[in-house]
Amino acid sequence: MVNLREPVQLIFRSLRRFLSLSLILASMIFMVRLYEFVLTATISHYPPGSVTYMLIGLKYDLILYLRISAIMIVPYLIIAYFNQRAAKYFFVVTSILLILCDILLVKYFSTARVPLGADLFGYSFKETQHTVAASGELRFGHYFLIILYLAVMVRVFIRHVYFRLKPWMMAALALLMCCSWLPSKSFRLNPSDFDNEFSRFVATNKLDFFIQGMADRYLTHENSGSKKFTFETLTLSPEGNPFIYVDPEFPFLHTETTPDILADCFNLGSIPPNLVFIVVEGLGRAYSGEGAYLGSFTPFLDSLMQKSLYWENCLSTSGRTFQVLPSLLASAPFGDHGFAALGENMPDHLSLISILKKQAGFTTSFVYGGDAQFDNMDIFLHRQGIDQIIEGRNFGSAFTTLPVSGKGFTWGYCDLDIFKKYLENLKSSQDSLRTDVLLTLAMHDPFNVPDQEIYNQKFIGRLDDLKLSDKARAFNKQYSKQLASVLYFDEALRYFFNEFSKLKSFANTIFIITGDHRMPEIPIATQIDRFHVPLVIYSPLLKKSEKFSAVVTHFDITPSIVALFNGKNYITRPSVSSWIGHGLDHSVSFRSLNSYPLMRNTNEIVDYLGSNLFLSNQIPYRVYPNLDIEPIEMSDTVSHLITELNNFKRINQYVCLNNKLIPDSIKIGPQHKQQPDNNLKK
Repeated sequence: MVNLREPVQLIFRSLRRFLSLSLILASMIFMVRLYEFVLTATISHYPPGSVTYMLIGLKYDLILYLRISAIMIVPYLIIAYFNQRAAKYFFVVTSILLILCDILLVKYFSTARVPLGADLFGYSFKETQHTVAASGELRFGHYFLIILYLAVMVRVFIRHVYFRLKPWMMAALALLMCCSWLPSKSFRLNPSDFDNEFSRFVATNKLDFFIQGMADRYLTHENSGSKKFTFETLTLSPEGNPFIYVDPEFPFLHTETTPDILADCFNLGSIPPNLVFIVVEGLGRAYSGEGAYLGSFTPFLDSLMQKSLYWENCLSTSGRTFQVLPSLLASAPFGDHGFAALGENMPDHLSLISILKKQAGFTTSFVYGGDAQFDNMDIFLHRQGIDQIIEGRNFGSAFTTLPVSGKGFTWGYCDLDIFKKYLENLKSSQDSLRTDVLLTLAMHDPFNVPDQEIYNQKFIGRLDDLKLSDKARAFNKQYSKQLASVLYFDEALRYFFNEFSKLKSFANTIFIITGDHRMPEIPIATQIDRFHVPLVIYSPLLKKSEKFSAVVTHFDITPSIVALFNGKNYITRPSVSSWIGHGLDHSVSFRSLNSYPLMRNTNEIVDYLGSNLFLSNQIPYRVYPNLDIEPIEMSDTVSHLITELNNFKRINQYVCLNNKLIPDSIKIGPQHKQQPDNNLKK
């Protein structure tokens, strides 16, 4: 007769040892929170009140501990059945690796001000090297503390004497582990419980955020490509511009009917105007323009807004720089990691540059003080047939780079010299029709600018001018370096317009100024705040200035400019297109007509604007003037938004993987990467 008593006793003994070891894992997870509380928050200057949210975060640390333990218990018991020592080492090694990841994720959050999720694998190794080197945050002292802590924990594990847990304790602990996986609202962070997004991220366990992001990305995403998509129009109010889709093989292809809302704003002649795009790294509405909730640190740009067409509620389409050029110049979808990340596999597409070059003979250029290979910007621009790329390697010794970080790294040339280099190049070719794109650099971690002390003093002076409350003033002082870089850019922009206005081409030029995204290093107030940027269209050709409060996005800019040029017979726009944008809305009153996906980072499409609703990580919000948002309950309307977002993601994946954005019949330009030409880059 088989004796079952011995295996049962072995399993019971192994379970007791596992639960005993798991209590050490719990203490390690809580120690990481203590590390964040004592060291990281102090050095990185978390805002006042963060301590409260870190204490709230202990609840979510506990839930993470219970969930990890519930997962590890099965392989542990299986291994322990054959070898108790091997089971112990399995638990020790796994726990140490998890805690090391947790510490590094906390360190990342303290620098980036947003937790790391599935976007970890959205950047190349070279791009990641650039980002880490620029921050200069991981110093020897941090490495030493982390190694010392882990060494101590290994010793504790190895010398651990098992607790003699009573059966009722074991049962209670095991029950808690199982219950931690129940779909209870109390186990999830409720955004309405927090003052802003940053405080919610403070409470979040960074390892849990990372694991969930990876699970969402690689478990749910992998299945999305095989599901059918539909052709129903995205949610629009009755005043919107709904797309009429024309070909199931090209699911984004629709009749091109973008209304020309810009024609009445300009005195245009028989010669097309030049276009200059100024894309500003990190320029958010939080600190630029009238009503900026941190106060505006762009006094010159503010004065320009008074003479311009100004959209105060513009949204970037991504939370980082990777998508700004495809959205701004081609109203293109995202692909898997951003449209340009597709490289040579970018689907054929229309763009403002390719249309103006082909139909109106425009000369085109891109000026950037860094490496144009970053985010595949050069590949994307060569696909448009760009005439000239002027990047950091072409600047020469007469120009000044941004001051280096602690590790001797700099992103490239300062904003003032980017403008100077462009103006120098322009003076030799201003007789031709031109479309030029400039991308700045200074408002980027580590926020080192030339004459740093001078701009630190200007920051203090600006604080005095703004007459902020004591609380707001104290908050801004914690981010003096970031806001000083905003002031630096603003003065560089003032120089640019002063010098450009002396050129004869100035009188026939339209300037489009916007941010690529809001900088995350200053704590973000809401989920939509990371995308909230100003949009300014300025020109001596303007008939009048006006401020618009309608919600628009970067997707809308190219369709509206093409509509303007088509209306003035400078070009003939294609009868169909695959623009994601519906065109700019010129309502002076607040409204949100169209629906748009937004890509937070290079691996996640979890944000979706659906008219006056906003969906973020499956949490619905109502959108109010100034892009304030408030959580709402789930409803049929919200469920429809979720369906729309999932449908977009399936179409996005299909068209980008299968080159089904536009048919060959409307293809313009080279559509393939040109080999770099040294003559073009000088």
